[in-house]
Amino acid sequence: MNPFWATLVTLTSVVTGTGACFWLLHQAREAATTVWILEHIICPVLRILVLLVVVSQVYPALQGNGSSLDFWRVLLGQGQLNDLVNILFFAGLALAFLPRVSHPAIALPLQALLTVALVFNWQYADLRTGVSLWPSLLTALKIAAFMLFAWLFVREFGPRAGRALDRRYAVDGSTVLVADALYLWLQIPVILMYTAYLNSQFAPASG
Repeated sequence: MNPFWATLVTLTSVVTGTGACFWLLHQAREAATTVWILEHIICPVLRILVLLVVVSQVYPALQGNGSSLDFWRVLLGQGQLNDLVNILFFAGLALAFLPRVSHPAIALPLQALLTVALVFNWQYADLRTGVSLWPSLLTALKIAAFMLFAWLFVREFGPRAGRALDRRYAVDGSTVLVADALYLWLQIPVILMYTAYLNSQFAPASG
């Protein structure tokens, strides 16, 4: 995993995905068309695709010397990409019925962890005897602590950056765009903590 390219691809995908959703919503409002489909279908799918790109850049940490292509080979080679997108989409819909859990500070980490767990299970299905996909108590506490930090960080800096963008480009609603981008970016430590846990038990199990 090349840190420079992983960072560049992650940043580009986050900015492109959140920016595209933001632009589409503004275009829909200006044209007086319904935004329901954008808010509840198109934008969530875009967010999932961006999340998959983010996960693909961090997932090689599980193998040490792998690349993001290994992540996509698993999904495309086994025909699991559509399944994974559908699972994450309907998981997001289910979380929407739980007001507290539906917040991006909680929902996105859960979707990121679910993505890693599913891809790991599909990739190592024949080798994961004795390997648990459930994080240990220590790992879960670390992830929960970081989720709290991410929420505090976005709550503090998101509105400031959003208002600055609103003034700079004479638009409204940039705070949501900034928050989405920051939350997606902040999934990287969550994924690293979970992959480190998987690797810690998977390495001796496969060795």
